[in-house]
Amino acid sequence: PNTPTVSDDGADNIKTMKLYTNVERIKNELKFRNMLSSEFIDPIALSEIDSMHYMGNSAIQDIVQAMNNPGSYSRVLDIGSGFGGPARVLSATSKCTTVALELQQDIHEMAEYLTKRCNLDNFVTHEQGDILSLDLVTLGGGASSFDGVISFLVFLHISEKMPLLERCAEMLKPGGTIFVEDYFLRYPLSVSEEKSLLEDVFAKDLPTREEYISHLEASGFHKVQFIDKTSEWASYVSERLAGFVAKRDKFVKVHGEPTYVSLLHFYKAVAALFGGGNLGGVRIIAEKK
Repeated sequence: PNTPTVSDDGADNIKTMKLYTNVERIKNELKFRNMLSSEFIDPIALSEIDSMHYMGNSAIQDIVQAMNNPGSYSRVLDIGSGFGGPARVLSATSKCTTVALELQQDIHEMAEYLTKRCNLDNFVTHEQGDILSLDLVTLGGGASSFDGVISFLVFLHISEKMPLLERCAEMLKPGGTIFVEDYFLRYPLSVSEEKSLLEDVFAKDLPTREEYISHLEASGFHKVQFIDKTSEWASYVSERLAGFVAKRDKFVKVHGEPTYVSLLHFYKAVAALFGGGNLGGVRIIAEKK
């Protein structure tokens, strides 16, 4: 049978990915750091806790550079915005307005709460829904109203790349920028890698480099930069795993053993996939024609 993707009831199915469970761990960590009771939470400090992408805030600064320094006049759509970390850091540092679209209700609600605690609700608007089925009129100013579309490690959950990229193009103004970090297929996966990718990362049917570029161009993008991040990310996920294991006692004290075991499984799976050399990581920057 075909495994459901985000576009067909994926909000429940995606919970097989252990990074997306135990949502209360964010508040647990804030409490441990004595940040939960403070009147104001600094979004930069919060980003150490709430971001699920790689390489921290340097990636956000790269968005600013790719978009030629967006300002208060700029509008950005973050697809699969998670707990809202990248959206908050982007808006806090550039003063752009960001619409943060998240599929999963519990993560969306946590993101909205965190944005209010950061006093950024005038800059970041949270919407809950599926980019493939949502009425685009409800997002920002509707079609062709965004200067940038960004997404971190989310497109890998959506097998139907063409309709996804077409929707991204539809939301952008002509000349607008898409900035995406994603997985791609470097070489054919082994059977066990396919199984792990599907069960642990909720991803399948990854495109090759050539297929991805072709999809982008057919969806209305040009000036495509396909920046291979595989080596950098392989090191990152390996170091993340080692660091997580080294801090086990502290993590269990704050979050409990079940959450530790759950995340450990996920971190091990991702490190193994990148270690195998067949999975690739990419940063895509392109412009809408």
